[in-house]
Amino acid sequence: MYKWLDRVLPGTTKIVIVKKLVLDQFVLTPYLLTVFYAGMSIMEGSEDTFLELREKFVPTFVRSCIFWLPAQALNFSLVAPRFRVIYMGVCGLIWVNILCWTKRQSLPVTAKSNAT
Repeated sequence: MYKWLDRVLPGTTKIVIVKKLVLDQFVLTPYLLTVFYAGMSIMEGSEDTFLELREKFVPTFVRSCIFWLPAQALNFSLVAPRFRVIYMGVCGLIWVNILCWTKRQSLPVTAKSNAT
């Protein structure tokens, strides 16, 4: 993904970094969060595959923006391409823990009562 972004949008000027951030956060992230929540619901055998997605998508996306936009800005502007795998691995480990914590949060009572 990052090699593709570097090929399509080479450079580290502010406008190039903003374009990379927009592509990464606002094009790819909604798709990935949808796959995550729907896939987890299917694997957990939930009756309503999209209930958790509907309830948690926005808070998860906001947390994603808060975490990933600064992390990716640093990645695209300061981290040398040869160190990006290590940097993104550390960021990914932190993000997975945030995502797991968000996943384990209880749904609002109204959503639970509507589902039963």
